[in-house]
Amino acid sequence: MIDKIFVYEKILPLIEEKGRMIDVLLIQNLFENKEQEIIDELRKYQNEDLGFGNALEPDLRMPNSSVVATNIAVSILDEIKDVSLKEPILKDIVTYYESIYNEELGRFLMTTKEVDNYPHAVWWNYADLEKNFPFGNPDPEVIGFLYQNRKYVQKLSLNHLINKVITYIRSDEFIQGGMHSLMSVISFNNRVDKDVQNLIHERIHDVVDFEITNGLGKWDEYGLEPYKIYLMDRHFTENHQKELEENLSFNKKKVESLTVQPNWKWYQYEEEFDKIKSDWTGYLYFSLIKALRHHRG
Repeated sequence: MIDKIFVYEKILPLIEEKGRMIDVLLIQNLFENKEQEIIDELRKYQNEDLGFGNALEPDLRMPNSSVVATNIAVSILDEIKDVSLKEPILKDIVTYYESIYNEELGRFLMTTKEVDNYPHAVWWNYADLEKNFPFGNPDPEVIGFLYQNRKYVQKLSLNHLINKVITYIRSDEFIQGGMHSLMSVISFNNRVDKDVQNLIHERIHDVVDFEITNGLGKWDEYGLEPYKIYLMDRHFTENHQKELEENLSFNKKKVESLTVQPNWKWYQYEEEFDKIKSDWTGYLYFSLIKALRHHRG
């Protein structure tokens, strides 16, 4: 457990000085209701096309809307329990996702070509986008969101899209997809009905087992740490309690020593990355504090 006094006296001032207000509010919301403030702050990242951009995903600095930034907005909205507060934005996001669906490819592409006009991590280079981000990431996550909010869907065939995700999960491509595809699929699983979950649950367990085992001892590197799966759906870590305990202990030390920071590089625009690392720090603290509180709670 991370003590509230420590969070408010040590961590929040650090983020308030160098980080983002949205992350300050998310952390505060773990201890007191800041839902309206979070909604108000999140709106600042929204564009006229109803999607989200403006570096809400800190590794992508363009102001234009993107699927990846909008997915982060969705994850932030998951922290809001009062549905009436977030419903207008949920409806906006459905409209945005429907508007940018690529009919030719049958895909939701992570970002647009404008990404190359602004500093960004190497994996966001537009020329390599389809290679770096195949169907497993982000399509299952987006399709799950659309299904959960299907009362607002007007254009897309959800049955067709759901079946595409099920087919993907049953394929070898999912086994080889890596951390982000797995997390996208878990997000999908969390948003669909039991009859769909029953078709994919065992398959997800198998990939979780593989990825957690594959990532042991590499927590200083960028990869799938058990706490990330735990935050999404603790049932998928039931067979990995030892690894989860060790991972949380490892990260608790970083939180208590105030040494949480991104453990990856952009491999381009390095000076810019050094300037914006603090944009990630607050969100990383939020995720770790939430995991530590939930695990002991």
